[in-house]
Amino acid sequence: MAQFIGQIPEEVDALAAEFDNRAGSIDDIISGLTAKLGATTWVGADRNRFEGDWNSQLSSALRNVGAALRDAAVLARGNAEQQRSASA
Repeated sequence: MAQFIGQIPEEVDALAAEFDNRAGSIDDIISGLTAKLGATTWVGADRNRFEGDWNSQLSSALRNVGAALRDAAVLARGNAEQQRSASA
């Protein structure tokens, strides 16, 4: 029996869509947490420091994860398209 080597482009397209979907979930998480932080009655220096950290570092780190997932989706779609072209 021959071993299958390669890909099924439709499966890779579905994987890319899932990467995009998960990136969107991260965007939703960032928005939700930012709104929740903004709605707190927490005041003072600790709040200001935390909010500064959230806005400058923490939410940026999450945005980077989302961007990486979107980049992975683009690469996966490109691979699927290359497979389609090679198989045509």
